[in-house]
Amino acid sequence: MNGRRLSWLFMFFSMATILMGVSGQSEAGKNQFVGTYYTIGAEDGIPTPVIVQIGRDGTYTTVSGIQNTTLAGVVFTNDVGTWKKTCKNEITAKTFSISSLPPTESCPGSVVSNCIADQVITFTNNFQEINLTVSGKCYAPDVNLADPGDAPVIHEFSGSFQGKRLNIP
Repeated sequence: MNGRRLSWLFMFFSMATILMGVSGQSEAGKNQFVGTYYTIGAEDGIPTPVIVQIGRDGTYTTVSGIQNTTLAGVVFTNDVGTWKKTCKNEITAKTFSISSLPPTESCPGSVVSNCIADQVITFTNNFQEINLTVSGKCYAPDVNLADPGDAPVIHEFSGSFQGKRLNIP
């Protein structure tokens, strides 16, 4: 009987150790995504540099290199959203942004739409490089992006970007 109890105890502690190790590895793996990446790609055919920042707390932001030009016909603010891990080397992000016409000497500019985007970010095995795809929809400025319902889509966009981690000292 003592041998059998000892075997059960050994199995219990072995499983507990394995499960705790898996949990710790999972959390450590999540932290590998965290960082700042510089990407270059094209959104709707327009060459665009974008800085991507992935926060430990689940925040996700992008800063677009075309935001003060009229290359795209509108000026986009930065995207702000959240991310979650979907597999070993991949996360997905949902972001929100506001697009506006740029100010001119005769007009202060105006908000023309609110946009929501889905992004898929795939990392190399060492987490130093990323491939990012984005697709999204824009709605009138008064549409609630958290629940656009059947509001008409006024613009759709997509793009892909490749980038490297910025190792900032």
